[in-house]
Amino acid sequence: MKLFKTQTGFAVLTCALLLSIAGIAFTTNMAVTQLIDNKIIANYYRNKQAFVNAESGIGLLLSKIDDPATATILNDLPYQFTPSTNLYVVNITRIDRNKVELTSTGNSVDGSSVRTITLQVFHEQKYNIPIAPMSSNGKMNLDATATLNEGCEGVDKQNCKSKGNLSAYQLVSNPGNETLTTEPCTGSESDLGIDVIDQSVLFNSDAAENNFLQIGSAMLDTDNNPVLDEDGNAMHHDWPDTLSEKADFFDAEKIMGAPSTLFESTFGVTKEDGMAQLTEPTNQEVARVDMTLNNALSCSKQLALIEPAITTIYIKGDCDIDQNDTNQSDFSENKRFTIGTVESPKLVFIEGGTFITQPNTGAAVLGMLYLLPGTDATGNTMTSVDMGGIRVNGAMLSEYDCSHDSYDKADTKGTKQHFSVRYDKTVLNQLYEDFGSPTIGSGYSFVEGSWRDF
Repeated sequence: MKLFKTQTGFAVLTCALLLSIAGIAFTTNMAVTQLIDNKIIANYYRNKQAFVNAESGIGLLLSKIDDPATATILNDLPYQFTPSTNLYVVNITRIDRNKVELTSTGNSVDGSSVRTITLQVFHEQKYNIPIAPMSSNGKMNLDATATLNEGCEGVDKQNCKSKGNLSAYQLVSNPGNETLTTEPCTGSESDLGIDVIDQSVLFNSDAAENNFLQIGSAMLDTDNNPVLDEDGNAMHHDWPDTLSEKADFFDAEKIMGAPSTLFESTFGVTKEDGMAQLTEPTNQEVARVDMTLNNALSCSKQLALIEPAITTIYIKGDCDIDQNDTNQSDFSENKRFTIGTVESPKLVFIEGGTFITQPNTGAAVLGMLYLLPGTDATGNTMTSVDMGGIRVNGAMLSEYDCSHDSYDKADTKGTKQHFSVRYDKTVLNQLYEDFGSPTIGSGYSFVEGSWRDF
């Protein structure tokens, strides 16, 4: 009987021990499982946290590209930014001219998880560029050989590739500013305030007046009646608004309000401030060619020596083009000296002169050409400029009271080149981007299939 009780107690003890071991094992398994679950949840949370931070970086870059005030970061790539929280690092690198890649690497708060997102976008920047291929602060006398906004004169096949180059007007002029009383701007004046032998060549339109903005002239409605203001006075065309709060030109002080001159309308600063920056010897952003100095090299030789990175060129006096400095053009039988390219356009100012070309020689500017009156030998301000032989791919502007071209096939000593301007928004946008002007508009679109978050 005693033996039976002993065996029963042993069995109970064994069962209790086994149950205890099983309980411990179950509890341990539950604990390990819970720890693994917690770790999985924690990893998921930290990974999600890193992903959200990476997305925040992408969002920041997109907002910068979309905002004209900050879109200038695209002018100097690659770009990198790390916020003070160190939760992400963002980069922008350029793929080609209008496409960039955004990369954002996000971190979890404890730094244990890292996620990287990449995205490619097309970007577009819009600047306060001229609204017409030709703008003048006076009258213009253009003969039948002149062309505006037609084809790619003086530009080879590779560089004639820009799209969407429609201008608001083909001519902007202030003919009321004319003080010259002699030829060539007097004579058979049209209602447009310009002398044109063949308007169809110039405008290529039956309604030429619709393509011409005459500063100071009365605004007319569709019935050709004057447009009146609130006080019943006739309204007149003014220089196009510069949006001067966003315009910039060599860090000069910006004008406020509506522009009163062509210079202000173009650059958003007064002509005095602009000229001070152009002529300042310490301003290393401007290349200067002074043709009024004695024994100066030919203008084309001096231009050829300018560093390619220089965007702005200021020429004083007549710029003579040496035939030996020109290259044969694929689009013309004549030789032409070209300043700038589509990829690196130039802002060229000529004060008190114009391009002087030898027979069968021409001059071309890819970018913007701005003609400024100087003083003659007697100290009087010049009022007339000859634009014969000049071709511009971008936009041309003249401050002269009279801007005219000359082309005489019978003149064997003449330039044998006609005047031509082709409006090119792409070239002008690139020019404004190169000399650091803030944009007045910006935007982007996604490159389809480029999003990567793995």
